[in-house]
Amino acid sequence: MSLIVFNPTSGPSLKELRMAKREKPLEGSVIGLVDNGKKNSDTVIRFLAERLQQKYNLKDVIHHKKLSFSHGLSHAESSMLAEKCDFIISGVGD
Repeated sequence: MSLIVFNPTSGPSLKELRMAKREKPLEGSVIGLVDNGKKNSDTVIRFLAERLQQKYNLKDVIHHKKLSFSHGLSHAESSMLAEKCDFIISGVGD
């Protein structure tokens, strides 16, 4: 998969993007799902958790809701998720 990004200030910039390698399989993993607080993001996150659990027999799913969609996670929140989770999915938009 590739993506062309144009920078209007300095001309076109070509950069190829690739999927990150998985260090371990999803099967039996702990997944962290971050709800960003936007409308219906909780519905999407719940659906995603159910599908991932069915497909990969996850050990656990950790749900975390941000205080606001306009703010990032605090250092304490991100550290907690990094410590407990094998994978983290974040970024449900509207």
